[in-house]
Amino acid sequence: MISYHLDLKGPSHIVDTACSSSLHAIAVGYNYIMSGKCEDAIIGAANLCFHSIINLQFARLGVLSPNGYCKPFDAGANGYCRSETVAVIYLQKAKHAKRIYGTCPHIKLNNDGYKEEGITYPSTLMQSTLLMEFYNECGISKLCLDYIEAHGTATKA
Repeated sequence: MISYHLDLKGPSHIVDTACSSSLHAIAVGYNYIMSGKCEDAIIGAANLCFHSIINLQFARLGVLSPNGYCKPFDAGANGYCRSETVAVIYLQKAKHAKRIYGTCPHIKLNNDGYKEEGITYPSTLMQSTLLMEFYNECGISKLCLDYIEAHGTATKA
């Protein structure tokens, strides 16, 4: 792991939760900082398409766009496109920051659990429950929201 190579101190984890791995890793780092286990956290995420067989498996599952265009929230959505990325974010408490590019006042995760539709379909009930708990924990009224970030894969689900 990079943390050992750089001789960094504190917890070091690999997180793999499929499409939510990056957000889950950010939540782990955030919770460690808020609990006092760490002063700051370096969160790294990567998706590398080494094996073409994985693209074939996703294509056979019917979630990849056959024409290479990802059109989330579009009536003509017919799948997503896989790509490679490497990203890193540095988290620390605002009182220690030299610059602040954004703030994260709260973070929360959940798991849909078993669904007859399978793992590729989101649970409306669990997502609604997560958001209601999140707003209640933060003391935020839903009427005060300026925008909502959405997870759109451009699949039929």
